[in-house]
Amino acid sequence: MDLFDCPILEWAAHDDEPDPMIFKAIIYVESRFVDTAAACPNLPCGTPSGWTTQESGCLGLMQVVPACGGDRGDAGLLPNGQPNMTTDAGAPGWTTSIFNPEINIEIGIAGVASNRAQDKAKFPGCTEQQYTMMAVGDYNEYGSTKSCTEYNDAYDDGVVAAYMMYATAAGYPAQSYTP
Repeated sequence: MDLFDCPILEWAAHDDEPDPMIFKAIIYVESRFVDTAAACPNLPCGTPSGWTTQESGCLGLMQVVPACGGDRGDAGLLPNGQPNMTTDAGAPGWTTSIFNPEINIEIGIAGVASNRAQDKAKFPGCTEQQYTMMAVGDYNEYGSTKSCTEYNDAYDDGVVAAYMMYATAAGYPAQSYTP
């Protein structure tokens, strides 16, 4: 139940995210804690020139999409700008791999934090819980937030269910994420 807590807590604090436990729930929903998971055949940002289909998909614990750009400090990318796809934790390239939990969690949390900042600017006056749900929903489907109460409910409901499971197991004081 405490898998990946250290990087989750570190990056949530770094990005001023109010509820680190929500990221454990996102990881559960996105990859079931498989750090080398590679999915999303819909390629949400297309396939950049010179990239493979696999490089353009959703990668790692938080199913980040380097093809969409914006990774903080080019984390998880090779000097040529393509993702470092090293999956062997004992290999030399692991420390900078997109699949390395430290890097993947950093990128994923930064993405949610960016969504939160955009939603706060676009929809002032919502509660922190609403901003969390807006940012989480946009993480799954960017631009799905329409107002303080209209966001990606289908995705958010799964994340909240996992959140409650992990919060209960950890004795964590869970937030109320109901509209």
